[in-house]
Amino acid sequence: MTPDQVELVAQAFYAVEYPGSWNSASEPLRAYFRNLARMAIRLLGQQMAQCRSSATPAPMISSQADRREKAVPEIH
Repeated sequence: MTPDQVELVAQAFYAVEYPGSWNSASEPLRAYFRNLARMAIRLLGQQMAQCRSSATPAPMISSQADRREKAVPEIH
């Protein structure tokens, strides 16, 4: 995760909670939202890794789709 990613996610979280400008927020409040952003990015990365590791291999999905297409005639 890059500092820019953290900053953008933190700003988005802040915007949901507060109507004011991110730049006018106190540094402790911005630090709080940066920590939330880091946790969210980390958890998303973990979830994506789990999804990838448990996913059905692509060739299997393609062959299933081919069988469905052959089994269902096209409507013209």
